[in-house]
Amino acid sequence: MRAQIHYLELVYPPISNQESEWLKNDTESLDWFKRSKIYFIGQRAESKFIFENENLVLMNLSLSGKINFKFESGGNEMSGSIDLVELFKAHDLPLMEFGDLDIELGDKLIRIWKKSEDPEVIDWFTTEKFLYNLSYQPPFFSGFENYRDFTKYHLHYIGISTKNDSFSRLVIKPHDKRLRILSNEHPHIKGSRVTDEMILFFFDINSLEIKQYLHPTDFNELGKNELEDRLRIFKDAEKAFVNILDTNYNEIKFKDYPNYADTLINSTVERYSFSINEDIEFITDKTTIFGARENYGISKDQADFIFIDKDTGSVELMKLKDKSTKG
Repeated sequence: MRAQIHYLELVYPPISNQESEWLKNDTESLDWFKRSKIYFIGQRAESKFIFENENLVLMNLSLSGKINFKFESGGNEMSGSIDLVELFKAHDLPLMEFGDLDIELGDKLIRIWKKSEDPEVIDWFTTEKFLYNLSYQPPFFSGFENYRDFTKYHLHYIGISTKNDSFSRLVIKPHDKRLRILSNEHPHIKGSRVTDEMILFFFDINSLEIKQYLHPTDFNELGKNELEDRLRIFKDAEKAFVNILDTNYNEIKFKDYPNYADTLINSTVERYSFSINEDIEFITDKTTIFGARENYGISKDQADFIFIDKDTGSVELMKLKDKSTKG
């Protein structure tokens, strides 16, 4: 018996539509995007970093070594700090005087530089990268316990790029659905722009295969890598998520899923599933899917997963416990 578990994992922190325009010529970022074939377009109330008084923040930094701030989105707020000593440790850097640093504090970006003839960025956080980093529970963040309240997104569209990477398909080339969402959707917060609320997610798929050997002759297959070609897995994932989530801007709903020629149902795999290995929840008019990041095999929450059984031809969204979907 062959079973496969497929995890959608981000290749890069989520970015706003506005930020995607800034990354078009960033060769280092573009290298990360090359791993992605499947992408989601979501929306959430614009988020911002809040600093009560920048001079006071920097004064407190000189005393405590911490940058204190609040994070706000759609009227929700949380607070905490970045511990620079722990940040240096995380980057394997020696402890340095805070006077040797340049620190940028803005409502969309926190950036920490090392002063030198050739200034070096130690770390940086956009609002979405900040939330993404929190899911890894790094020691340099304290507070922000309710960060999952801020990682709920109304999902508009799911797409795939079969010939290029997701970023090329979605951002570099004109993309009909992205432009339609920008034109048609209203901002969630008065005074915000849709381009700042629209969030782009670029996924790779990490796969695990489980085999059960029911007959001695089956052991002849032991050790063989029978994972289907990667593109078939991506195509199946797109159809599975569109079928279950029924996003508004996906015109083709794949109502006959999984019975398509390019899905895993036409392989020797008997059961398989898809889940999101990130601390993200996607919400549509029809349902929600709750993702949960595993850190070293440990997760505080259990992710929902789409389960496909070849024997019965069934497709189900399995929710392992009740979770709030307000966002």
